[in-house]
Amino acid sequence: MEWPMLSWLSQTMERAFMFNPLKYLKNRRVGLALGSGGAKGLAHLAVIEVLESMEIPIHMIAGSSIGAVVGALHCCGSLARFKSDILKLTLREILSYIDPVVPRSGLLDGKGAVKFLERYIPRTAMIEKLKIPLAVIATDYDNGMPVIIRSGSVLEALRASISIPGVMVPVRYRETLLVDGGVANPLPINIVKGMGAGITIAVNLHPRIKKRGLRHYVKSQMPARGEDADSSEIEVVSEGGQAPLPSPGSGGGWVRALERWLRPREKSVRQGLPNIFEVITQSVDIMEYVNTALILKYNRPTVLIEPNVTDVGTLGFTEAERILQEGYLACERSRKSLIRRVRRWV
Repeated sequence: MEWPMLSWLSQTMERAFMFNPLKYLKNRRVGLALGSGGAKGLAHLAVIEVLESMEIPIHMIAGSSIGAVVGALHCCGSLARFKSDILKLTLREILSYIDPVVPRSGLLDGKGAVKFLERYIPRTAMIEKLKIPLAVIATDYDNGMPVIIRSGSVLEALRASISIPGVMVPVRYRETLLVDGGVANPLPINIVKGMGAGITIAVNLHPRIKKRGLRHYVKSQMPARGEDADSSEIEVVSEGGQAPLPSPGSGGGWVRALERWLRPREKSVRQGLPNIFEVITQSVDIMEYVNTALILKYNRPTVLIEPNVTDVGTLGFTEAERILQEGYLACERSRKSLIRRVRRWV
């Protein structure tokens, strides 16, 4: 039984704690930095949901790869519908959006990914017209620098940001090529600060890696520079350079073939032999872990949220329910910091 007086006292103390006249002297704009990590990034949905439930506003978002995708979905108002659909997604549906090509600069053309995103983001959506400012991060293939896309087509910007090296064909921008944003900046804290955020919340999908050997490899500073870009100048480098693999005769043939190929054989599992997607994406995960460690050493956010999703594969979207749960748990672990360092100041 709860005593009315105790309840009243608790509520009064909470209101007194939240009363903070000093906040009016501070930049109270909240920026959200969403990290890269493939299917791990479904945890971003849980984080945004919790922030909304805590009445913490999001004034701007910077995202790399899946972080850019989730950020764009939120800015377009499609996050709830996306979450509902992703919880019902099957492996066969995922593979139906995969468009293999003869490997030259990537295994997948990427048109299927854009087609999937078109279900939630209008083809006409422009970054500069979104209600919430958004920065989509890609990587300049030639010089390794982050490219910050702040204008142009949302879908074309996302296509650049999710171009995992070796997996998805890169896109052309001016005189160079763009690949996955997580290569140069897997956790764009500095970018969202540069957008004007005084309070930063970062969601790190690489707090650790499957092997422990690289955990203390933090020696030098991650460059915090980037080139501003417009996604209207992006084009997919597939015409002439990539040839789609021929269909084996039926529309679902490749889906069945890929499904069989991606499911590890018992012998391969015993020998620890990953498929080519796993080789590439685990290598990228290691690289992003190292880069993220460097970023966090020199550029700490106000609050850092780290879901425990290390074991989730890049294409593990069928594990959506568990990934979301890890996102909720991570927010619960950070709840006191969110209240003390963010909610009390906005």
